[in-house]
Amino acid sequence: MINKKFKKKILNYLNILFNKYKNFYIIDISNFNSNKLFILKKDCYKFNIKLLKLKNTLFKKYLIINKKKYIFNKLSSLLINNNSIMFSNNAKNIANVIKNNKKLNNNYPILKVAYIDEYDIFYYGDKYVDILCNLKSKNELINYIIFILINKIKNFIKFIIQYNKINILNINKILFNKLNIN
Repeated sequence: MINKKFKKKILNYLNILFNKYKNFYIIDISNFNSNKLFILKKDCYKFNIKLLKLKNTLFKKYLIINKKKYIFNKLSSLLINNNSIMFSNNAKNIANVIKNNKKLNNNYPILKVAYIDEYDIFYYGDKYVDILCNLKSKNELINYIIFILINKIKNFIKFIIQYNKINILNINKILFNKLNIN
């Protein structure tokens, strides 16, 4: 049984994590033994991911106290059984850690939900792990669009230059022919 003082510390720590990190994933690691958990924690440490094992009731309490009703409404049905929360500012890193651990642990951990702050979107279910591994940030998408536009503009300019060269050559040819005839 957790005493009130310890619960307050956990709630404060949760508040710090939610303020510090933009993205969180809720995963099921209920079948993990200590060795598997050690490997997961080691991967999390490598990629600056915070992993927190938490009682569902305490997490629900945190969401209600901190006026995160929007998140609570989206997650309340998923907060059953044993859950862990992963926090990071890079959503792709969490997905890659989950995917790598799935290869080692017979498809565990199971992704229950992922919240990506940059797009303000929830992904529900394990089927989205591969999509989240390939997720592009807004900056990456903007850079990609700029790259495509620059290439299109370069091709257009090359075309205009080629077209003008052909026209100038034709005009020169016509003028030269007319001058030679006379």
